Amino acid sequence: MISACPNCGKTLNLTEGQQQKIDHAVSALSPGKSLKFNCPHCHKPIEVQRDDREGVRQPGARHSSTPAGPGLPEPPGPPDRSWLERGDLGSGEVLEDVPQVMILVKNEQIQADIIQYFDDMGYKAVLPHTPEDAIERMRFTNFSALVLHSGFEGNLGESTVHAYMQGMSMPKRRYIYYVLIGQEFNTLYNLEALSNSANLVINEADISAFPLVLKKGFRDYDELFGPYLAALEALGKR
Repeated sequence: MISACPNCGKTLNLTEGQQQKIDHAVSALSPGKSLKFNCPHCHKPIEVQRDDREGVRQPGARHSSTPAGPGLPEPPGPPDRSWLERGDLGSGEVLEDVPQVMILVKNEQIQADIIQYFDDMGYKAVLPHTPEDAIERMRFTNFSALVLHSGFEGNLGESTVHAYMQGMSMPKRRYIYYVLIGQEFNTLYNLEALSNSANLVINEADISAFPLVLKKGFRDYDELFGPYLAALEALGKR
């Protein structure tokens, strides 16, 4: 069982159901593999490993290293891990502890790079093909981040997704880190991000520096809004 973030040391306050989901996810991993999810406090990835060497496994996993004795039934086979490829738990339910990022970028190379960057940070990428699909998903799923290329719908002024983000109620909007990418933006120009109702803007020429830019953006956001969000949580509000 994991109860605190190894990076910042803060208590994760996982519910019994969330802990069970992590346990099941880890138990389905191949030996030596790991499950990553981001800390809700510092946003750094937390890695939970399964390690079968010498009969040892990281917290959250269960197994028996003792083989079946004479006359005893064979132990059950390994669990079905197909849900790992699907990204759900078999009933349309996504593992709550794995943050999700919606990526709306047409350029396949840029899209692939961004998917890899977020995957390295423990995010699960969701790739809607249409603006309508993107908006519909946001109505029912709590995304941790959204990356939108200004050319996804022609231009930003015509973007229905951008308009939806601008009109989103603050209790939901403040928990989505909104990134805009495009040739017209100046990377890390906070005033430009603010004027576009975004948290971060980046010029597509700087995509190779995306991980570093995003980490700085996350850090600045946490320094500015972290205490406020913590106060809301203490009051039982969002």
